[in-house]
Amino acid sequence: MGRLGKIVGWGSAGITVIGAAAGLGVWGGYTLNTELQNRFSYPAQIQYKLQGYYNAWFKSDAPEIERLITNRAILDKETVFLPSFSSDFAGGITAMPTGEVLVVDRLGQLSFVRDGQTAKMDVAAADNRADPLREQLAEGLLGPIEIDFNWFRYNDILYVEAAGQGYLLLSYTEWNPDDLCFGSALARLAVNGADPAGWRAGQDDGEVIARTEPCLKTFTSGKGIFGLEAGGRMDVLSGTTIVWSSGSYERDDRFEGTDFANALAQDDAGDYGKVMEVDFLTGAKRTIAKGLRNPQGVSVDADGQIWVSDHGMRGGDELNLVKPGRNFGFPAVSYGTHYDRRPAGNGPTHQNHEGYDKPVIAFVPSIAPASALALRDFVPEWEGDVLVGALSGAIWRVHVENEQAAYAEPIELGMRIRDLARVGPGKIVAYTDDRRLIFLSPSEAVDPTTRLDEIFAEAVPDADTRSAVQSTLTACLQCHGVMEGEHGAGPSLYQVCGREPGSTDFDGYSGQLSAVTEVWDVPSLSRFVADSEGTAPGTTMPWGGIEDPAVATGIANVLCEF
Repeated sequence: MGRLGKIVGWGSAGITVIGAAAGLGVWGGYTLNTELQNRFSYPAQIQYKLQGYYNAWFKSDAPEIERLITNRAILDKETVFLPSFSSDFAGGITAMPTGEVLVVDRLGQLSFVRDGQTAKMDVAAADNRADPLREQLAEGLLGPIEIDFNWFRYNDILYVEAAGQGYLLLSYTEWNPDDLCFGSALARLAVNGADPAGWRAGQDDGEVIARTEPCLKTFTSGKGIFGLEAGGRMDVLSGTTIVWSSGSYERDDRFEGTDFANALAQDDAGDYGKVMEVDFLTGAKRTIAKGLRNPQGVSVDADGQIWVSDHGMRGGDELNLVKPGRNFGFPAVSYGTHYDRRPAGNGPTHQNHEGYDKPVIAFVPSIAPASALALRDFVPEWEGDVLVGALSGAIWRVHVENEQAAYAEPIELGMRIRDLARVGPGKIVAYTDDRRLIFLSPSEAVDPTTRLDEIFAEAVPDADTRSAVQSTLTACLQCHGVMEGEHGAGPSLYQVCGREPGSTDFDGYSGQLSAVTEVWDVPSLSRFVADSEGTAPGTTMPWGGIEDPAVATGIANVLCEF
């Protein structure tokens, strides 16, 4: 049986899956997945999974390098597709000092990426005891519950070193078959050398160095384990100390009563809804902050400060600056609501954080944060900012001043961002839920706006006309960008000469431009900016026109030089 047959099985069902995956690729490929808007509907989930198979099998049709235009930087975006053996969502990534990116998927499969090439690692993940859980569930020992094993998963991977020895740390949800309960576990595996291609390890070669306490019993009905709210992210703090987060496994979503001291995230006797310090050699752990729901992002900045993104309920997503003793209040307080829109916490208004620590920023509406990365040595204008990767399809750059967010800028990628990592100076990587690694680095592309003076001098020799053209074009750039894909209220003017009217991916065209000309050139652009309504009746261009023909021609000449 061939590779595809091994994955999906032959027969009508297998052929249908393969045909659908290939059909989606032919129809949309990379563009389909990038533009798919509703990731949470059932049809979208099916399309999403099939697109993941297409990506893995056929490498899709992603351009080699794309450009992302942000408020203070232009980025190059390179995409690497993971092999089909990788699960299609969840898990985490870590970067080695030598630049390889290590990946663990939700099933514990380990792989690495080096120089754009992917390979499976000959390393078995620590046993999460899912098999005994399946057996005991089938035997009826857990009562009338269901277990979604997509949620019972491996959450993160971290490469660390101590005294010249390298270690892999894995964070995951673990079943205890003896006591019929579960919690989060942290396992350590010693690895030899700096090349992950040479590592060899079986499932029992590592050791569990820390577990959350107490061990939790399953819910008695419905979904027994909400492992998607496990938290479980890690980052290096200093020396042999790491930061490890733990979620509340939906226990506090269902908390009843007003004595929130008994809630898991508020209970000082337990490790859930907490941020902890753990010595990865000894396993010693201590809680440094509490009051979190599902802290899926952990990052330590250059000054040793700990940043945690908390995946909250509806409107309760947060970025928090963690310091010893801080209590962020969940479930007693939240800027969000329950999913049925009932107020979360102890009051009907947002003025209820007294006695608790506030987030650096709360995201309303929700963005579904699943990762965080404190920036250093990337883009000078972004130094000290924190990226929050979101399942809603964007990376949010949070600009921080005096420990508070001045603003948050979404960098739209159109894919569920599961994790973020710093690969080295000038490069970061995002791990998406459809088997992609997206590498971002500062672009070397020339921004046309940096050579505007030179363009004006070449395109408009007359000084008086040039002044009028400059002031008019400045007004134009309030709505239009000049980089590829830089749309505003109007489409980008990037390389407008030589392209067909209405041919970019801007979605606000009126449909009236098709009759203007076959392709834009200086004469057609001059006519359009002089009298847009007369040239294309019904156009949405809100421009009254330019009376001076020399200025209209000057603008056209400048645009054709961009």
